[in-house]
Amino acid sequence: MIKKVINMRSKQAAKMAQKLGDLIRQHRTLHYTQSTFAKMIGVSRSTVQKLEQGDVVKSDILFEALVVLNLQGSLLDEINELAADVGGYNARQRKRNSPQEINDDF
Repeated sequence: MIKKVINMRSKQAAKMAQKLGDLIRQHRTLHYTQSTFAKMIGVSRSTVQKLEQGDVVKSDILFEALVVLNLQGSLLDEINELAADVGGYNARQRKRNSPQEINDDF
């Protein structure tokens, strides 16, 4: 039986995955081989390849790779950039609700 893979990701998600994969590859190559890095984050070398290519991997693998390379802040930067592209919010900057006057005259 042939298994057909359907790409269900939005363009924005695919763009973010590719940017994070590129970022991980750039920083990983400064210090580690794919095999060494794979052992550090507890996955196979082929999973590191998928991660760096922006392919689908489990979120805990992505997070562990970012932590090992000390790139956690880059995730928020990518989210903010993507949100700005689609008119979203800034994840680093919480909006404070200003006090609202309540009309309680009934």
